[in-house]
Amino acid sequence: MFPKNCWYVAAHAHEVTASLFARTLLNQAVIFWRTADGTIAALEDRCPHRLVPLSTGKTVNGLVECGYHGLRFDAEGACAFVPGQDQTPKNVNVKKFPVAERHALVWIWMGEASLADEDLIPDMHWMDAPGWRATTGYLHFNADYRLVNDNLLDLSHETYIHKHTIGNDAVADAPVVTEVID
Repeated sequence: MFPKNCWYVAAHAHEVTASLFARTLLNQAVIFWRTADGTIAALEDRCPHRLVPLSTGKTVNGLVECGYHGLRFDAEGACAFVPGQDQTPKNVNVKKFPVAERHALVWIWMGEASLADEDLIPDMHWMDAPGWRATTGYLHFNADYRLVNDNLLDLSHETYIHKHTIGNDAVADAPVVTEVID
């Protein structure tokens, strides 16, 4: 249903701290957190033991602790601790997602991990470059996302619907220019 082998913005970088941060992206529940060295990690928000959302737990020394039985997982998704046991099972893992922090944003690759190439992240240098100022935040719409997408792609209505804000006659008369890039 969604293109998966591409980078998506998952959060503003300042939103992800050492505490768990949950998001649903492409109908997939994901948790984010900063590890002890400050890098961002992302795992599926589901403990493999009882399928409880890991976001109901917490972080302990950079590991994600499930809020149900206390199993802990590292940034790679491997089980690193089981309460009451000296050994950890090698086949109890949580799906890991490739993530990158660039341009004050957290990017996630939801598809085949081996295809995740950080060079494919769009250049949005103005988000954190000296001499530029960016405002972050969210706009929540009570609307079908397909209509919002259609609205953002259809600039021909700007002149008329948004005449008191961003619309003007120049927008209506501007030719559409497209370029095919191989």
